[in-house]
Amino acid sequence: MARPNMPTIPDHKLTFYREQLYRELSHMFKWEGLPKSIPVDYLERGLIRHGRVMFYEDENIGLDILRAEVTGYNRHEQPTHARSTLKSTHEVLRPVERNIKRLTDGEDINFDRENDCVLITNMYGGESCKPIVDHFAERLALVQLAFDTNLMWQNRPYIFPVKDQDTKLSLEKLFNDIFSGKPFSIVDEQLFMFNDNGVGIKLDVPFLADKLMDTRNELMMKFRETVGIDTAGVEKAERVLTGEIEANEQHTKTVLQIMLEQRQIACENINAFFGLNVSVGIHTPDKKEGEETGTSDGGTQTPIED
Repeated sequence: MARPNMPTIPDHKLTFYREQLYRELSHMFKWEGLPKSIPVDYLERGLIRHGRVMFYEDENIGLDILRAEVTGYNRHEQPTHARSTLKSTHEVLRPVERNIKRLTDGEDINFDRENDCVLITNMYGGESCKPIVDHFAERLALVQLAFDTNLMWQNRPYIFPVKDQDTKLSLEKLFNDIFSGKPFSIVDEQLFMFNDNGVGIKLDVPFLADKLMDTRNELMMKFRETVGIDTAGVEKAERVLTGEIEANEQHTKTVLQIMLEQRQIACENINAFFGLNVSVGIHTPDKKEGEETGTSDGGTQTPIED
């Protein structure tokens, strides 16, 4: 069945919501123990938007990360080779190719720091969050388009039918005087003769902006629920039964847990092969004084041990 014609969504509205959702996803995880030369924002941006990042040792600057693509797989469809390209304006553009090593490859792993790397993936198959972001960004932008259109129509003026140009000019002068602060006065008794009760023809467009804003907020909550961000407080305010929230809790955290697990696996490999003590946990809002956080590390999940 062919898809019906949909309104054209302006690019700036779609870009606004797409970037907003990416920003929320890019600050979900807290990394500790990374070398100071590695920017965490670049790491998470690469994972969320593109799915894979290579952790390796550069012959010039030492430990580094680069957004990477996979060029080889084993029989279990696990990546075995990664490639990236330096895009610095201060360096000669050159490809960076490394063998991917993981602790599950076997007991005797010969890790060569000059030729091997650890691949950090956003999800198990290296999927980015782009499908999720595009799905919700398009719908949020569509609601925003309807919201803006409805507000625009609320500002449409009354329409007054007139019999001649002189009456038209009289009406325009009358409203110009009103908007300049002069008292309202009818200077021509025939001015409103074609209108009932002295009012014009109103464009009757119902005010839907409040309902559309509620729809927008519900979409944002659904996005956070899909990813795994805890929205129970908001849902409860929307009169969702507590039992329904608890029944859906495991489902709503699935994506978040998958992303966390893949990052923790990468930390184990990085620590084993590079001798570091890198850990990752989930960012949670800071609790007010006197409230329990449920963890002993300032609101983040307990990082993996070295």
